[in-house]
Amino acid sequence: MWQSLRVDSVDLTYGPRLWWVDAFIGEHEHGNPAVVILLERPLPDDELQQIAHEMGVSETAFVRRVGDQWSLRWFTPTTEVDLCGHATLATIHVLARELAVPTSEFYFQTRAGVLSGRALRDGLLGMDLPRSYVEPVDAAVLGGALGEVREVFQAGAQSVIAVVENYETLCGLTINPIDLFFVPGSLVVAVCEGGPGVDASIRVFAPRLGLGEDHVTGSAMCALAPWWMERSGSPTLSVRQASARGGVMHARLFERNVEIAGLARTFFGGELRV
Repeated sequence: MWQSLRVDSVDLTYGPRLWWVDAFIGEHEHGNPAVVILLERPLPDDELQQIAHEMGVSETAFVRRVGDQWSLRWFTPTTEVDLCGHATLATIHVLARELAVPTSEFYFQTRAGVLSGRALRDGLLGMDLPRSYVEPVDAAVLGGALGEVREVFQAGAQSVIAVVENYETLCGLTINPIDLFFVPGSLVVAVCEGGPGVDASIRVFAPRLGLGEDHVTGSAMCALAPWWMERSGSPTLSVRQASARGGVMHARLFERNVEIAGLARTFFGGELRV
């Protein structure tokens, strides 16, 4: 056909493959979208950031085979981050379900160290992220940005956990991102005990990362699992994220890490023209 149109050649080369994956979905929860891009070769950081900006989702994951492991990097539309839970779960979904990589365990070289992930029973996917250690702090660190809170905890340099009265209070929070920008943490996690069918419910705000409110935040479980263990004595935790899209996460606490599990689905796949 193209010969008759006097076209000298047809370019059949394709760019990196990509998948849009909804991570931490539930029966009625749509999860958090992440774009997973499979690279055949490294790309410059400025190109990765520009791609993430074009994708426009909260996190774009770039994964590349390195020996018997995988290089994994995460970018928001504005910056590279050290750790992202939902985009890691989305990457495991792509490798295990879309590409059917023949292994029972995936190992990822990341800015947070070597992380691992796997397929579990009943369609669940699991990943091991480093646990955080929580300590109580004065509620004044919030500057009143979340209104009345019962307790506040710092989880390393990255996260602040604010305990609110109940699920109704959590869902009714009205947030000014500018106020939260001055809270000392990249993630500000509002949490309450209980919620529909779960042990605890959360909302997560990350204005320092260019995100007003995140849909579902797997990395928040690194701090929430230790917090729940101190509160309840249980090493397992189920969490509902009460965002507009909603999500469900499960966690098991270990000495050095937290296994975080959830469901994922592919929304669409394609090729990137770069």
